[in-house]
Order: sequence, then structure tokens, then C-alpha cells
Amino acid sequence: MGLIRTLYEKKKMPLVMGILNVTPDSFYAKSRKESPFSALEAALEMERSGADIIDIGAESTRPGFTTVSPEEEIRRIVPVISQIRAHTSIPISVDTRKGAVAKAALDAGADIINDISAGTYDFSIIEIVKNYKCDIILMHSQENPLYSDVVQEVKDYLVSRTQVFKNAGILQDRITLDPGLGFGKDTEHNLELMRQMGQLAALGYPVLIGCSRKRFVGAVTGADVDDRLAGTLAVNAFAVAHGAAVLRVHDVKETSDMVKMLFALGDISVRR
Repeated sequence: MGLIRTLYEKKKMPLVMGILNVTPDSFYAKSRKESPFSALEAALEMERSGADIIDIGAESTRPGFTTVSPEEEIRRIVPVISQIRAHTSIPISVDTRKGAVAKAALDAGADIINDISAGTYDFSIIEIVKNYKCDIILMHSQENPLYSDVVQEVKDYLVSRTQVFKNAGILQDRITLDPGLGFGKDTEHNLELMRQMGQLAALGYPVLIGCSRKRFVGAVTGADVDDRLAGTLAVNAFAVAHGAAVLRVHDVKETSDMVKMLFALGDISVRR
């Protein structure tokens, strides 16, 4: 069984994935850790605060981002993975679109590839995931927020990408889906995907929700990025109640406490 499914079934509640950016330009400044030592400290603090997975990114994908070369991405990320792996066995996810980076990260001790392009940016990721028998997170992303039916189109895209990976010999239980909140979606698209996320959960794959401090939260609440914690927790609580398996967040302790409290209050069942 895939790692994310195994962790989720063992924990019996959604997994908390802590965001660790080893970039100088990620949209939330407090998530940036530009040295292996500061990244290690942050990762260990996330683990103490309840993180189940650490997700490390070395290329910002904020709106208007500048592409980083594979060599630079590897230079940034491999020392961080090596440091974390030397001090803890917590699962490490690597947020990358590039096959060379994915391979270098897995060789350094990473466990999961989190590809915002779902294998469309660099097809070599498909073979790498197959050869390493690791988990893959497939996300929906497009440049322009133009949809006839955003929920159906995101579902159709993700199903088509899972089929590509399965046809290549990758087991279904190693695949997790991410609707890509904020990636080529306007505020109403993001809200509608959340309202209908039970449809995505019903596809039979673990679903990751990455809403942490994103622009649509600010659009609804009027809050700047530094003040979007309450709005983010509200979206994630809704996600938990509608079948999310993984919550990708900047604020690990607050999210972990929220999930524990929800489950202490009683059974969390999917509401449609």
C-alpha cells in the first residue's frame, strides 16, 4: 500500500503536511528557510507540532514565478533533505515538476513526489515514480481561469492523469489527488471546488487540500497573507468534514489541534 494511504489509515484522521520552502520568493515569507540548518530546525518544530509529512519546495510557484533550473533546485533541496533525514524519519515530500530534481531528492531520502503539473511538465517523472515505487501527488493546474464546469473539468483532468500513471505501471494506491486551489482558478472556482470536494473524494483516491493562506482566502476575508490563519482553518475544517486525507499547511500546530478537536467532538462524516 502507498505511504499516504498507510499513514492515513493508521492515523484514522487527515494527515497534516507542513510546508517548508527553501526559496527566497515564496508568497508567505515566514515559510522561507534558505539554509539547511534553518530548514532542519523548522522541520523538527513542525514534527513536534504534529506534522505527519514535511513538504519541501525549492522553486516558488506563486503567481508570476520565475522558473528555476534543475541544477539550482537540486542545489537548494538536496542538502535540506539530507539534514532532515539524518535527524528524523518523518516522511518527506518534494514539491517539484522536474524529473532530475525528483530523482536527486529520492536518492537523498525523500519519500513522495508532489508534482503540480501532474507529470505534464516533465514526462520522466512517471518512470522515476515507477522505478522508485514512491507515492505521487497529482495536481490540477492551468494558466487561465476559464471553465464551463470547474468541478467536472478538474475531476476529468485528474482522472485522465491517474490513468497515464497507472498505464505506466504505477499502483493506484500510490496516487493522491490535489484539485490545485489557486492554480488557474478565481475565487468562485476555488469556493465551488471546496463546496463539491466530496465528488473528488468519491473517486477513490486520497485527496490533498492546499488552501493555506492563499489569495482566495484573502478575497473572502479581506485579510492580508499574514492574517489568513482563521480563514485557512475554516477551509481546512470544511475539507476534513468532506473527505480530505491530507491538509498542506504553513501552520502545523494550529491545524493539528483543529483536526484533533473536530474528531474529539464526534464522527466526521462526509456531508453533501
